[in-house]
Amino acid sequence: MSHERIDLRLDTGPLQSGHAWRLALTVHVPSSHAVVDAPVLVCFPGGRYNRRYFDLRESGYSEAEHHVSHGVVVIAIDHVRVGESDMPDLQEASLSAAAEANHAVLQVALQRLRNGTLRPGLRPISPSVIVGEGQSMGGHIALLMQAKHRSFDGLAMLGSSVSCTRLPARARADDICLLGRNDPSEGLAKFAHFDWRYAFHWDDVPEQYASTEVPGPAGTPIPYWRSDTSPNAGGGLIPGHFAAEAAQITVPVLLAMGERDVTQDTLREVAAFMSTPDLAYFVVPRMAHMHNFAGTRHRLWARLSAFIAQVASQRKYA
Repeated sequence: MSHERIDLRLDTGPLQSGHAWRLALTVHVPSSHAVVDAPVLVCFPGGRYNRRYFDLRESGYSEAEHHVSHGVVVIAIDHVRVGESDMPDLQEASLSAAAEANHAVLQVALQRLRNGTLRPGLRPISPSVIVGEGQSMGGHIALLMQAKHRSFDGLAMLGSSVSCTRLPARARADDICLLGRNDPSEGLAKFAHFDWRYAFHWDDVPEQYASTEVPGPAGTPIPYWRSDTSPNAGGGLIPGHFAAEAAQITVPVLLAMGERDVTQDTLREVAAFMSTPDLAYFVVPRMAHMHNFAGTRHRLWARLSAFIAQVASQRKYA
């Protein structure tokens, strides 16, 4: 099924912080516009990535295209301080502030989808179910959206740890993890010489993707799926930083990650979601942290499709 991309910049309206921002988003809808109701998948990128990560231009690499072909409307959002969204000072753009802004803009986008006013001539589409998908830091923001604003009917956290973010290295002793450290700076100091390419990309990922984890010379243009800026992640790497929010989630949850990823403490991750009645844990072989570049990405997308269908099916009996 072919699809149309509708690029927008929408106002959040006044937020609790007193700020009002404008965020960039892309709504992916079937080109036929024959859909009356459909599941909606809302996608949030990780740190230093933007919404184009979910719609890579190279053939076979667009996650949004995959989901639209299965009858799902996809909304991909640039957080504040990401991509084409507003760029306030870093201290104003905490993850909580980003979550509030995302929720506000999502409500505007969903209302326009229901009214058929995303663009002239588009038929109204009524969301049958709304599922949030966040990759890496985007998962943390989606988690905050659900805990504080009840944004979704289901939540998929991809490569996004709530217990202990552990950046994998070729030698386990070189992993970066702050769990059990009295001095967090001891672990963070490893960032300067860390092998990001190993942690983020499996060995078969094409060079055009994998090489972008290593910064080029000053002034080198960044790829269209990257962002020079990011929200203020605060203590996001501190073990247990998001535990309280995870414990509040009562909708179905999918925890998915690559075979080599930043979520390596399986039981800790699962145990954190103590209030959800429906929890799945899925590991994709031959995949590292940046999932949509992996040769096995379609396995993850298929699992996400099944999760969306599951949430929609259960919603009928609620």
